[in-house]
Amino acid sequence: MTHAFRFGAKATRATSGKEWRDLAKQAEDLGYVSFQIDDHFGNQLAPVPAIMAAAAATERILVGPHVAGIDFRNPVLFAKEAATIDLLSDGRMLLGLGAGWSKDDYAIAGIEQANAATRIERLGEAVQIMRGLWSAEPFSFHGAHYSVAEVNAMPKPISNIPILIGGGGRKLLTLAAQQADIVGINPQIVARSINPRSMATAAADVVDEKIAWVKEAAGDRFGEIELQLQLFKTQVTDDPQPVIEALAKAFGLPPEVVATAPFFQVGSVQQITENLLAMRERWGISYIVCQNDGTQALAPIVAQLAGT
Repeated sequence: MTHAFRFGAKATRATSGKEWRDLAKQAEDLGYVSFQIDDHFGNQLAPVPAIMAAAAATERILVGPHVAGIDFRNPVLFAKEAATIDLLSDGRMLLGLGAGWSKDDYAIAGIEQANAATRIERLGEAVQIMRGLWSAEPFSFHGAHYSVAEVNAMPKPISNIPILIGGGGRKLLTLAAQQADIVGINPQIVARSINPRSMATAAADVVDEKIAWVKEAAGDRFGEIELQLQLFKTQVTDDPQPVIEALAKAFGLPPEVVATAPFFQVGSVQQITENLLAMRERWGISYIVCQNDGTQALAPIVAQLAGT
């Protein structure tokens, strides 16, 4: 099944309410389907109030975290917050969830960072809890990591909140394929940080392997899943080589890897358009999310491809 193209925009910082509202409205006006924010403890806005502010400033665009680290957000509380945002935004909540990866975030928060397998198990339980709390019936849960006493949680979301889970390793992509509505294809985090070993897994041939894992784990539901990819760099230019070489140096990668890795889109509008069409043909990836510095650069491509 070939999904129509959708495009999302991300932002993390603003110096005023007006600036943040303008970023959200810009994404909506340019034809993006979603406006999302990272969840880290660095120099950025807090996700939940920023998401609601973006929803209040817009009319159609989906809003949410990309993605919220579940270790920093109790799933019962976060389910209530997500349902509230969905209700107050007239059904525009898009929930991105992750297992947490940055060792710096855990150090800042003073939370022990468990091994990857434990964090992924915890994420899986959190997804079950949140969906259970959004259901019409009273819900309880008892798992290895969470216990929830029976409750008919309120408010209920007014939409079927889509859940996005992104990952780069087999265990996390397996969970995403089995539980998420949208599966984000990412580089695999190595040593709990962004480093050359992590970014080496952004190479095109490694993406082939990631898609194969998702297909295997999803089974019959693979055709229902929307595959998403986040662009780390988008730059429209008629001279891409200097940009590619700079990115290669910054990420510790060979330039030829950067030039062909789908996470970097550098070139003319026509070339990037062709790249995205080839990406969908090769991998089935149809939902493209760009960083804030790429929102305007990608706009003519969004206008051409969105919905097709």
